Amino acid sequence: MQSNRSQVFLASIATALLFLAWPGVSRSQCSNSLQVSCDAYKSCFAKYCPCEAEADEYFMSYGDKYCRAFLGNAALSDAGRKWRESTMRCLQESIVPYLDISAQPKCNCRQMKRRAFDSHVACYTKQGASICDLPAGDVAQISKTIDVKDLFDKAGWKQMYEVSKVCAQTAPEDGRRATWKAVEVVLSSRM
Repeated sequence: MQSNRSQVFLASIATALLFLAWPGVSRSQCSNSLQVSCDAYKSCFAKYCPCEAEADEYFMSYGDKYCRAFLGNAALSDAGRKWRESTMRCLQESIVPYLDISAQPKCNCRQMKRRAFDSHVACYTKQGASICDLPAGDVAQISKTIDVKDLFDKAGWKQMYEVSKVCAQTAPEDGRRATWKAVEVVLSSRM
C-alpha cells in the first residue's frame, strides 16, 4: 500500500514538474490529480485538440469513453484495479508531450489519434501493472468493457495482437503465458 502511494505521489510530482516547465499551460485543466480521473479528456485534450467533427477524433469518442467505462467497472480484483489505474494514468500522460497547450493550439487530429493508439500497448503491458499478469477473471472483465466493434476493427485487432505478443513472452508461467501464446496465434491469422 505504501509503495502504491509513493508511486502516485512521484507520478504527481513528475506531472506537475512537466507542466510547470511549459509556459501558458492551464494547470487546473491539464494536470493529473492524485485520484485517477477522466476529466483531462474533456477539459484539456479535447479543448486543445478539438477534432469532434472529424473522423480522426479520439479523445472523447474513445479515450474518455473507455476511461469512464473502466472506472465504472466494479468487478475488477485489486490487481485489476491497480492495472486500470496505472494504465489510465499512463495513457493520459503519454498524450501530454504531443499536445499544443497554447493560446492558439494547433493539432493534427489524425496524428494525435495515431499517437494515442500507439501508446496503448506499452501502457497495457507496463511492468508492475501489466494485463499479462492479471487473473483470467480480470482479463474477461476488461474484454467485456470494450465494445465489440472496437475489438474487431483494424486498430483494435492490432492492439490485441501486439498485447498478446508481449504477454506470450512475459506472463507468469502458471498457464497464463500459454493462454496468451494461444491468443497470439489466433490473432496472427488476421495480421
